[in-house]
Amino acid sequence: MPTEKWNEICFLLSENIKETISETDFEQKVIQALRVLNWKEYLGEIEVRPSLHIGAVNRIAPDILIKKGDKKAFVIEIKRPDLQFNPVFQQQLFSYMRQLKLDYGLLIGQAIQIFYDGDLKNQEDPVLLEIIRFVPNDEKGINFVKLFSKDTFDEEALKKFTLTALDKINRKEDYKKLKEIIRSAEFRERISEMIKQEFLNDYDGELIDSVMADLKIEISPVLKQPLLPSVSASAKIGQNNQYNSSGILPITLNPPSESEFKRRLLITRTAWITTYYKNGTSRTAIWNAHRFSESSGVLGNLRSRPQFRNGEWQKLGIERV
Repeated sequence: MPTEKWNEICFLLSENIKETISETDFEQKVIQALRVLNWKEYLGEIEVRPSLHIGAVNRIAPDILIKKGDKKAFVIEIKRPDLQFNPVFQQQLFSYMRQLKLDYGLLIGQAIQIFYDGDLKNQEDPVLLEIIRFVPNDEKGINFVKLFSKDTFDEEALKKFTLTALDKINRKEDYKKLKEIIRSAEFRERISEMIKQEFLNDYDGELIDSVMADLKIEISPVLKQPLLPSVSASAKIGQNNQYNSSGILPITLNPPSESEFKRRLLITRTAWITTYYKNGTSRTAIWNAHRFSESSGVLGNLRSRPQFRNGEWQKLGIERV
């Protein structure tokens, strides 16, 4: 039933209107759509441009005011569907919501925008909770029918919908904020300091500063699409061998997280190091980590070993550790 009602609303407000429709004619279409939601004009539930007293001398006339019983439910601002929504249209709606002390308002034109101005929000202006396009069988549209139909118009259902929408909005804002922090120059400086602290147990601080001066730390967005086509397994092996011979010895930890590995190593003070060679052989030795401290780095400690240093592991024919 909600799906059928939403599809009828799409027909009334999108599919069956001319591009040059006037705002007055479109207003009548909106009233028809409200009837689909079971609101009745003859019962006084749909008030079209009511002249309402605000204070002693002022009056306002919103496009449509919806009432349930003797209580105002929500207000609607209507704009021709050929007009792009803009802040001026929204401010008109916000003004009516504030003066009528209504939590919910709808801006209807090329789409439906649902605004909220109650106590749950943490900003001054009303919040845009949802934008609903006139697409048949659309899940957002079907949910709109459930929320704003007369028979199912319920404060608790609206509150639940509002909290869910606000949570999504807040997560988007937090995501954006955190991303900016991580990509900031200040955070890059903190990373540089963390790298220095990681290697201070094994290298001289001046040497680390010298190395870091020749390196650039950059955090950039990942590419969503691969720039190159996929390669065969044999090609990948070739690429890996080339990479391995470039100076970085592949080291795999178990457990794979360096922080978790370090936590366990500080407890047991013992680990096994298995070295694999290109000729197919391997050698396992015990790591007595009694001198390993909280400030030590696992990978830095391993790569500082004479046989694992750059140039040396290649000569020894080591493939991975």
